[in-house]
Amino acid sequence: MSTSRQLANDPLTSAWAAGLRSSLRAYARHQLPDAMVPAHFVVLPDLPKLPNGKVDRGALPPLTADESPETAYVAPRTAVETQLARIWQDLLGIAQVGVETDFFDLGGDSLTVLQMAAQVREVYDVRLDLRRMFEDPTVAQLARLVSSQADPAVTGAGNPRGVGAEVMLADAVLPADITPEEGALPATRGPYRHVLLTGGTGYTGAFLLRELLDRSAAIVHVVVRADGAAQAAERVGQNLAEYGLLRDGDMDRIAGVPGDTGRPYLGMTRAAYAGLAADVELIIHNAAISSWIVPYPKIKPVNVFGAREVLRLACRSRIKAVHFVSTIGVYPGRPGEQTWGEGPLTETEHVVGGYRQSKWVADTLMLQARARGVPAHVYRLGAVTGSQATGACSSDTFINHLIKGCIQLGAYLDLDLFLDLVPVDYCAAAVAHIALGGGSEQAVFNVPSARSTAMTDIFELITGYGYRLRRLDYSDWYRELAAAVERGEDNELAVYLPLFGKDEPAEEVGYEGSRPVFATDHLRSALDDSGISCKPVDRELFDLYLDHFVSTGFLPAPDAAHHQIP
Repeated sequence: MSTSRQLANDPLTSAWAAGLRSSLRAYARHQLPDAMVPAHFVVLPDLPKLPNGKVDRGALPPLTADESPETAYVAPRTAVETQLARIWQDLLGIAQVGVETDFFDLGGDSLTVLQMAAQVREVYDVRLDLRRMFEDPTVAQLARLVSSQADPAVTGAGNPRGVGAEVMLADAVLPADITPEEGALPATRGPYRHVLLTGGTGYTGAFLLRELLDRSAAIVHVVVRADGAAQAAERVGQNLAEYGLLRDGDMDRIAGVPGDTGRPYLGMTRAAYAGLAADVELIIHNAAISSWIVPYPKIKPVNVFGAREVLRLACRSRIKAVHFVSTIGVYPGRPGEQTWGEGPLTETEHVVGGYRQSKWVADTLMLQARARGVPAHVYRLGAVTGSQATGACSSDTFINHLIKGCIQLGAYLDLDLFLDLVPVDYCAAAVAHIALGGGSEQAVFNVPSARSTAMTDIFELITGYGYRLRRLDYSDWYRELAAAVERGEDNELAVYLPLFGKDEPAEEVGYEGSRPVFATDHLRSALDDSGISCKPVDRELFDLYLDHFVSTGFLPAPDAAHHQIP
């Protein structure tokens, strides 16, 4: 069987390759005259090589119908794309339209373009700029044009980074093949000899790895984007060292695994994938894109498909317990007090933005896998902040960008928002203790802070440290921030401006007047007699964080900050 035929028969890789072909075709159409745009794109895992290292053109597979533009199908991802695809189907008389497929490749012409524009205007009350449409005549491009002009109430895209409930619910259906394979060894409760960790080169991942090394004798396999196992292990060690967590002997128990959680089979070779499936007994799935400004379609490969791939691995050769790091952001935001139990998610309304929605979907997939026999557990963490022991903290979180941006501006926003800040080392210790214990029968654990903290109280702790900040009404604060960014000042919040409107922030930032209460019965029972406890956010803890940021150069010292304010 040829290499290209193997890819075509592999549903996971085939879907990924179809999207790549569509992206390449769109790029070529932008860069080349029409006559030079290739008619076919063939995706191969490797190019055949001659002994001298050059490409063996004679060994390239022949073009087949599998690589035709019409079969490079990418399904609609939003409510707008779904509606527009239906319009194209009816207009062109075809059964299926991919969102990255060229309108003219599907049989469209200049007349049907005008008919399509008329139908779009009737549905969404927008007038299309057909010149932009001709630059990239796809449903995806048309959806962007429509969403930029139409009333959000009509498109259902009130949050431009999110998708509609129907898309979330469709993505939250676990594929039928994710079920323990026949003959798979049963799950073990430990002690574990081989543990797989994803997201091990991130902030929370570093502390999770430290806890796994300290609380077990296992070899920890860490999936890392790298050119080889040695480079993968090196990256993991450097990340531990960055947060002061690397110890003598650690590298003897860390196995770097070149891979990518956003790709089929976790981006591994088939041999490596099969080896992990046979050896690993426990999985800690922490990898995620956590940016609040990345839209759902772009965050989906890592956060949603990655969760599926981890669950597939858990079903092969040996059934493996999967411990998934989720977020309390999967709960809807509402004003007033609302208690959230440790159970399955049922509501999509007011779960907004690409990050929160993708975690909602992945969280739901985990519990579906549990119903099929995979021992899956979900940990819904609060907003992860610095170590309560050392103050070591990632600068790349929204709250820390917000703090730095307000210090640069010399002012903070007065909003009735409560934040649930939870120390990273407490989170990591709780997850590792429960996972390695192997005995908990509970599926979901809320891991919130010791107590929620008002945003204004946090900024009072910051001013108490010595930073001179004015307290402004939101609209005044926003005007100052927008003006600073427009003047070209270096402000940490410039990239986050899409999250701040003129009159109020986006829902991802928080909900004014919201007072969520998170039940922790499962967590408290699992941590009983463990000695693991969470410190509240107070003067002592926040001074520790600010000391760390000043020492690392992320923040200027208070006196220096005052002189830097324009």
